[in-house]
This record gives sequence, structure tokens and C-alpha cells, in this order.
Amino acid sequence: MITCYTLVNGMLTPKTITPDEPFPQDALWIDLLSPTDEEEQFLEKSLAVNIPTREEMAEIEESSRLYESERALHMTTTVVSGFSEHQPTASVLNFVLTPEWLVTVRYAELSAFRAFRTKLSQHPGLHKRSDTIFISLLDSLVDRIADILESVQAHHNRLANAIFREPKPDDEGPKAPKSDLQSILKQLGRSSLLLARLSDSLLGINRLLSYLRRAASEWICREAKAWMKTVERDSRSLGDYQNRMNNEISFLLDATLGLINIEQNGIIKVFSIAAVLFLPPTLVGTVYGMNFENMPELSWHFGYPLALVAMVVSAIIPYAWFKFRDWL
Repeated sequence: MITCYTLVNGMLTPKTITPDEPFPQDALWIDLLSPTDEEEQFLEKSLAVNIPTREEMAEIEESSRLYESERALHMTTTVVSGFSEHQPTASVLNFVLTPEWLVTVRYAELSAFRAFRTKLSQHPGLHKRSDTIFISLLDSLVDRIADILESVQAHHNRLANAIFREPKPDDEGPKAPKSDLQSILKQLGRSSLLLARLSDSLLGINRLLSYLRRAASEWICREAKAWMKTVERDSRSLGDYQNRMNNEISFLLDATLGLINIEQNGIIKVFSIAAVLFLPPTLVGTVYGMNFENMPELSWHFGYPLALVAMVVSAIIPYAWFKFRDWL
């Protein structure tokens, strides 16, 4: 889908076009969402510039993500999509920037773009040039990352409360509610993967800004340069915040694994004590289960009750010893 934004009464106004329609020559921002081959070829012919394919955007080397050709700056970064739908995935986003227009190529619906369209109506005077539109889009991407980090941090706080929750007086006993440590472990793992993708996104945005400062220093406006500094500062602060969250995840993972080990040790402890308690009665029963002829106890009138009493006493003695040593 091709959406062209043109200035109408000082405000960027969107219009969806098809390859069969004439291309608006006054287009300031062209947004391509999951474009077809026909749409890419139509835009390349209209703007006389190469539009990267999805395979080309997936290249990871910096020379394929940041380069200049045909008087246009080509910049590609990684963004996180699908967080609102609880299915976060990494997606690529490409910018083709010239002093006259900006082209964005993406293959996922991004919340940052929806927020940016709202920003257009609130601050129309800030979006009258291609460079300011580009910086504003990056600012929206950084704001979206900040929102995701805030949501992830709130989730971590809930997980920490579940891990270190102090039992209430009425929760004591065998039916006391317990935290699902295995589920918590999986949630922490998913959070770690999400933070890694956000780290890639922040790193890509910082690279875009650094490259833009070097390659477009002659024609980028003063307002855009000042805005770039703000976006860079916000991006660096989010990077520091994310590093702290990574340390918190490592701590929560270690704590969860430690609690799982404690639970497993408790189970092994129960089986070990049970084995020790039943060992003496088993010995007594084994001795009197031997069918030798010269065993006087076998002919006693009270031999069987005495054997039962010996078995019970031999189990009670180690149990009392364990209680005395506070091993139970």
C-alpha cells in the first residue's frame, strides 16, 4: 500500500494511491506498507531512486544498511512490532531520505507510526520538511520503545512480588498458594528476548542519527539538528535503563532457579527421610522373615506382636531424632 503525504493548508494530508494513478509531485512523505513488486517499481520510476526489497533490507552489515546513492540516503534499522498483541517480533524499517522527500518502507503495522499520525495533527508546523519528518518519526520510535520498557518494568515488578511474596498467616499449611516458578521462568526468558530486540532497535536508531549527521550536514535544517540531539539523549538514557533491567532479569532468574532448587531439595529430603525411617522396620521384618529351624522367637506365643512392636519402635526412634535435630 502506498500512502502519500502532501502539504495542504500547512498540514500533512495522507492520500492512498495505486500504481494506476499519477504520482503527486508535491509529495513530502511516501509511506510503503508491505509493498508489492508493482508498487515498488512504480515508486522507483516516479522518484528515480532505488527502493530496497525485503531481502535487501534484511542484510545485517552496516554498508548495506547505511549508504548513499542517487542523491538519497538509505537507512535501515530494526524495530519491534506486535507488542500490543502480545506477539513481539523484530521487523525491519527502511528510510530513503532526500532534501525534497522521505520514503519509508515497512512490512508491519507499527504503533509508532499511528502515534506519529496523531502528532501530525497536533503539531503541523513541525512537519513541513523531509528531515524534520524523519527526525519526528525516530522520536516516535524512541517514545514507543520507552512505553514498552515501562510496561516490561511493571511486569517485572509483578514477577518479583510473586517470587518473593511473604506468605500470609492464613496461607500457612499444605494448601497454601505457591508461585508457579516454571511459568515465571518462561516469562523472564521472554522478557530477556524482548529486551534484546529493543537493544537492537536502539542501536540502529543511534547509528541512523550518527550517519545522518555526517552525510546530511550540509542541507539538514537547524531545527532538525536540535531535535536530533534530543532524540540521541533520550535513546542513550533508554539504553542505560535497559541495561539496568537486564541486570534485574539476571537477578530474578537466579532467584527463581534458586527457589526451584530449594523445592527440589525439599522433595529429595522427604524421600531420604522416608527411606531412613523405613529402613529399621525393614531390617526387623527381614530378620524374622528368614525360615531357619533354630529361631526360638518363631515359636513364641507373643513373637508376632513383639516383632510388630520392634518394627514400630525402630521407626519412631529415628523420627524422634530427626525432630530433635530440627531436620523435619
